[in-house]
Amino acid sequence: MNRIKVLLVDDHQIITNGIQVMLEGTEEVEWMGATNDAEDALRLVKTLKPDILITDISMPKLNGIEITQRIKKEQLSTRVLILTMYTFEDFIFNAIQAGACGVLSKQDTTREVLLEAIRLVHQGNDYFSPSVSRLVMQSAVKNVRHQSAPDLSKVPSLTLREKEILRLYVEGFTNQEIGEKLNISPRTVETHKNNIMQKFNFKSTVEMVKYALRNNLVRM
Repeated sequence: MNRIKVLLVDDHQIITNGIQVMLEGTEEVEWMGATNDAEDALRLVKTLKPDILITDISMPKLNGIEITQRIKKEQLSTRVLILTMYTFEDFIFNAIQAGACGVLSKQDTTREVLLEAIRLVHQGNDYFSPSVSRLVMQSAVKNVRHQSAPDLSKVPSLTLREKEILRLYVEGFTNQEIGEKLNISPRTVETHKNNIMQKFNFKSTVEMVKYALRNNLVRM
């Protein structure tokens, strides 16, 4: 099994030590080390080519959003997972716009949550910890109330299964949880999600969920 190579950049030693303890020795993850310097992290991304870079938002020199922008601009393959104590709406949406594949709150991230985030982001999914997901959903609901109704004649049709899966994504469930609820494999869930995203030309799970809420595509 190819292990997921993970690098961390955070200027708080206690966080670095905690993440290292969480990840070292796991079967899925290859711990590539940590740095407290953002410029150093960018150099390491280019030389070590980790699958995932975990970064804080608030740091000296470059912040986590700027690191993410640089990685995206230089078309590096490393995917960025942001781990932060600042779960304000602006921070989260700026991180998403910069190209982050996930945002985790330091306050509610357990070892299990972190490993699930790493696994799903490595598979090409987006991941948000529970408190971040709630904030994203609340923001999406606010936007819905200010949008006009869509022209339904132009909306691509979804199968009953796709609608069912879309509803569960909107409710914040992961691939694994949706699979368990519907008695299908996470891979099958992912296939249905990809079909939905292709029909609407969505670029991310967040875009899919926001559109579904805004345009009343599912019954809650």
